[in-house]
Amino acid sequence: MQVEFKREIAWRTCRSTDRAGSGGATSIPIRTSPTGRCRRRRSAASTEADAESLDAAHAVEVHNALSAREGRGDSWHLTDVLLNRGRRLSAYAADDAHFQPQDPPGCAAWVQVRAASLDPEALLAALKAGHYYASTGPELRGIRLRRGVLSVTCSPVRKVMVTGGVPGVRLVEGEGLTECALPVGMFGGGYCRVTVEDARGGCAWSNPIRLGAGG
Repeated sequence: MQVEFKREIAWRTCRSTDRAGSGGATSIPIRTSPTGRCRRRRSAASTEADAESLDAAHAVEVHNALSAREGRGDSWHLTDVLLNRGRRLSAYAADDAHFQPQDPPGCAAWVQVRAASLDPEALLAALKAGHYYASTGPELRGIRLRRGVLSVTCSPVRKVMVTGGVPGVRLVEGEGLTECALPVGMFGGGYCRVTVEDARGGCAWSNPIRLGAGG
């Protein structure tokens, strides 16, 4: 369930999301643009406090293709704030396609799901478990954490980054990169995430990877 937020109905949305979560549904809160406005609407978007109140939410929309056209399509800052406060959230991308002449085309952003089948139940279970990655082009083909080193395989890209809940980045740059290994010790027992960027500027993002003993 994706919820469109307006400040005057925020309390209704919170109640609806809580009810959905208590009923076993997969609920997704709205993304927040850096300007604090809701996509192309001129009404107020969800605040940090609004996002904190959605206890039943499973994921955050970290990239919105329609908003990206306006230079405000990224919600990773809000997501990182929530993750650093202990929230367990996944991250997805969407095209927000309205199929209007002035809008970007459909399928400009999506999630790639690893599921046992294409049955709705299997897909929903995989989404709820975070078994997917978000993309606007590149493929993440494998991510493996072993002994403090994150091994990444992907379609050809020019940049592989690992970031997390502390300042700094592990970065590999080059032409046609398809695999690399990066140490993640700098992130301690928190979390990290992988971002890859291809030659056309398309990106793919992993879900947050928990590094502590609880995984």
